Amino acid sequence: MMQALSSAVAGLDGEQTAMNVIGNNIANVNTTGFKSSSVNFSTLLSQVLSSGSAPVTTAGKPTLGGTNPMAIGLGVGIGSISQNMSQGSLQQTGNPLDIAIQGNGFLTLSGAQGTVYSRDGGLEIDSNGNLVQASTGSLVEGWQPTITSNGTTPPSDSVGTYTAPTFPVASSSTTNLPGPIVIPQTITTTGTGTTQYNLAAVAIGTDGTITGTYQSSTGTSQQVVLGQIAIATFPNQNGLVPVAGNAYTTGPNSGISSFTGAGTNGAGSLAVGALEQSNVNISQELTNMIVAERSYQVDAKVITTADTMLQALINIQ
Repeated sequence: MMQALSSAVAGLDGEQTAMNVIGNNIANVNTTGFKSSSVNFSTLLSQVLSSGSAPVTTAGKPTLGGTNPMAIGLGVGIGSISQNMSQGSLQQTGNPLDIAIQGNGFLTLSGAQGTVYSRDGGLEIDSNGNLVQASTGSLVEGWQPTITSNGTTPPSDSVGTYTAPTFPVASSSTTNLPGPIVIPQTITTTGTGTTQYNLAAVAIGTDGTITGTYQSSTGTSQQVVLGQIAIATFPNQNGLVPVAGNAYTTGPNSGISSFTGAGTNGAGSLAVGALEQSNVNISQELTNMIVAERSYQVDAKVITTADTMLQALINIQ
């Protein structure tokens, strides 16, 4: 009788965890780049009443048949909570700084939590010219040409020639690692004279290349390649650990990150002017919620039934 109570309580705990996961999925149905999770159950220990026996054969003739083992399960536990890393649908925003990764990979961000990885490609340029994730302010990382500043406020920068690194770049490497991307607000060119150009527009290509359009006071314009956004890939992206801010950190089973340009070495390409939506399937989550609720009710019924039987046993005179 006590085993029935323990098994039912384990079932209640398991279904409560399932409801917590379902609730989190539904709460993040509109979170950009969110990946849903699902609970997988596994049996706990079983009490073996009989291990069974093999058939008996005497002088080549069967004399006794075999018997199967007998065991009573002792409840259920959480086997795993798996993340669904499938592609979410894309939504057009028209913002030239919004990007969505189509395929594998994550943006690399640096901020208060250290280095994290995210599928949220809502980007903007802050007052210091840093390319940041709009929702968190985390710095977007990539590769840039040499940028030198003359120290004025705002600075007037000179931008060198951009050369893409050799891909992929492992995070354990000491060279070609990505860093925060800075968008110069003004640049100067030298030739017959020194000309200052002010930033007029920024465009991001499907390979993550960032191009700035600058205009001088006379109306002449110049396009400058300002760098490339890094895409991080992992041997096991399901092994990443979710953290606050719609991001992930590396875990013991995620493997080492490798950095590459979008559309190369297995990384997805970028859809510009769009954001990846949550991959939560509302109808599936509601179905899972009904199943979890009914399972919870049945487990609770087992407890009340076992209690009634114990009460009957206590009342025996």
